[in-house]
Amino acid sequence: MATSTLSSNHSAQQTDRHPHSKPLKMKAACIVLTVLILMAIMAVCVMVKFATDITVEERKREFSQGGSIHQYAKSMGVISLHENSTMHHAARFPYVAAITRNTSTLWSFACFASVVLIKWVVTSAHCRRPSTTHRVLLFYDFARNYTHTYPILFWRLHEKFNTSNPTPLYDIAVAKLNVEFRPFIIKPAVIDDRQAFAMESSIWKTVSTMDKKLFLTNDFDKYTFNIADPKKCLEGYGVDVDDSMICVDMSEHEDCFIHEFGPLYFGDKVVGILAVKPRDCDMKLSIFTNVSYYTNWILHATHISFYG
Repeated sequence: MATSTLSSNHSAQQTDRHPHSKPLKMKAACIVLTVLILMAIMAVCVMVKFATDITVEERKREFSQGGSIHQYAKSMGVISLHENSTMHHAARFPYVAAITRNTSTLWSFACFASVVLIKWVVTSAHCRRPSTTHRVLLFYDFARNYTHTYPILFWRLHEKFNTSNPTPLYDIAVAKLNVEFRPFIIKPAVIDDRQAFAMESSIWKTVSTMDKKLFLTNDFDKYTFNIADPKKCLEGYGVDVDDSMICVDMSEHEDCFIHEFGPLYFGDKVVGILAVKPRDCDMKLSIFTNVSYYTNWILHATHISFYG
C-alpha cells in the first residue's frame, strides 16, 4: 500500500511539473502544418507563373512568325508579322480603314471602315462609342509599312439607329476625317444603289492578347463570299434580314472570322459594312449592312448632292 501510494504521488508530481506540455505540442503541430500549407501555396504560384510565362512565349512565337513584333507606334500602330510581304499588302483594297478608340491612355481597335467621298469613311453605327476619342488608321505605304492616323471631326449616325439598344437595323454611320494638315493619298471606294451579287472582303488581320485586347497586324488577305438565304441568318442570329442587310455565307473557307473582317466590295464599290460578326469559329454566317441600300442617305448625310 505504501509503495502504491508513493508511486501515485510521484506520477502526480510529474504531471504537475508539465501542465502545458500538451498545448505546446498542439501549437507546434499547428505551426508545422501552417508552414507546410504556405510552402504548398508558394509551389503552386511558381508553377502557375511558369506556365503563364510559357503561354506568353508561345503566343509571341505564334504571332511573330519569323518577324519582329513591334509595340503600337506612338500608342497606336500595327504589329509587324511579315517583313517581306509587300505584294501581299498591295493586293488588298487600298481604301480599307481601321477605326481605333481611346478611353484613357490606350488606343484599341474598334472596327473597320471604308474611305468614301475623299474625306469620309462609312462604317457601322455601333462602332461609335460616346465619350471616347476616335481616330481612323490607314495603312497607306505598303513598301515601308507606314500608317497614318486621322482624327474624326464629327460623326453622323443614321437617325433611326437605336444607340441605347443597338441592332443590325439602320446600323450605318459616316464620319468626316480631319485631313487638312496631312497628305491624303488614299483612293476612295465607289458607292451606288445597284445591288451586287458577287463580293470580296479584305481581311485586315488582328491578333488577340492574353487580356482579350485586339491589335492590328500588317497581314492582309482577300476572300470571296456568297450571299446566303436570309432565313439562315434568322435561324443563326434571330435577325430578320431585309433589303437593308446582307446575310453572308463563309462556309467555303476554313478560317475563323471572329476578329478580322473588313468591308465587302464588288470591284472598287463598297457593298457592305459588318453589323453582326460570327459568334464563334463554327458559325459561318455574318450580317452586313447593305451600303447600296443607303446610298441616298450617305449623300444626304455628307451634304453631297451628287457622287463624283
